[in-house]
Amino acid sequence: MAITGGDLQQVAALLRQHGAAVVDLPLLRTVPGERDAKMRLATGRLIRTPVDHVVATTAAGWSRWLSATTAWGLADALRSRLNSARILSMHESVSAALVTTGFTNHWVASTGDLGEAVTWLLGRDPVSRRVAVTADDALPARPLGRLRSHRIGVMVVPTRRSARPVGLAALNRLARMIIQREVQAVTFASAAGPRALVDVTTRANRGNLLLSALATDVAVATTHEESAEFFLSREVPVAWAADGSPDELARRLVEVLVSRRRQFQARGHRFTVQGDAVLVNGTTIRLGPRPAMLMRTLADYPGYTLSRSIIERFVPVPHRGGRFGGEQAVWRLRAELGDYGWLVATEIGQGYRLIVD
Repeated sequence: MAITGGDLQQVAALLRQHGAAVVDLPLLRTVPGERDAKMRLATGRLIRTPVDHVVATTAAGWSRWLSATTAWGLADALRSRLNSARILSMHESVSAALVTTGFTNHWVASTGDLGEAVTWLLGRDPVSRRVAVTADDALPARPLGRLRSHRIGVMVVPTRRSARPVGLAALNRLARMIIQREVQAVTFASAAGPRALVDVTTRANRGNLLLSALATDVAVATTHEESAEFFLSREVPVAWAADGSPDELARRLVEVLVSRRRQFQARGHRFTVQGDAVLVNGTTIRLGPRPAMLMRTLADYPGYTLSRSIIERFVPVPHRGGRFGGEQAVWRLRAELGDYGWLVATEIGQGYRLIVD
């Protein structure tokens, strides 16, 4: 699977414990906190303006913010301002970050949903007049709109800003890996990465291929609400941990991957097809992109004969393959299956099928 954000390294470690092979492929670079002009501007505004509550949304963002203020020489001034406000934590991991940096939280969300914090704030008597919210990425508009509709001043402190790396090599590589099903899952740390990926593939006339792969064979996971909404609006299912917990995200992703396995028995052997791999008798057989596509297609209809035209509809073949492209794909799959090449049977004049018990 592919990890596209540095903040998801704990998720990568948990997935490796489940036997996953992880490719770390950052699509965007994070602007160092001490060089983030927008975060510094917002920090200065917060220091000058009293607030009643501060909503800390992520542990990484909070720690990045406090570290940057030290580099700017603003740490003492910010601490003084924060100590005069009540701090709301969106997750237990955020609470731990608060303690590490010398603060305590007044309230902890049970769901990790910003809307829950807004409901709590609106239920106070008296209602807050000013609220500051830290944000690793764009915040959902609806909860903030609810606060503003009650004449509450909302100050957003951007605690992470992403910028594209020089060149598009990482984006193009990830797009190829997804389209060719070389990965079984991809995780995103923010909404900026998915937008950049879809934008690049769309301009290369491959956007539909990318979204089709994500909707069927390559699982998508994220801890960011806007990222989840981005994919859901494009009919791509998402494994989403709203509370930002690495353990929860890893658990949800493992459940999705297990549910997508194709399993069947043939001649007494149990076969499992997932992504570009076939597992049989404790052995993993890795397949090339096109043979893997063919294997997944046949495994979707175990025991049923698929005509050459159907196979070629699901498994793109090179133009030079001509009318024999389907046969070449089957020959290549049998070769890569090695001792299990018998698994793909030829029905003369009809097509091909998987042999199943």
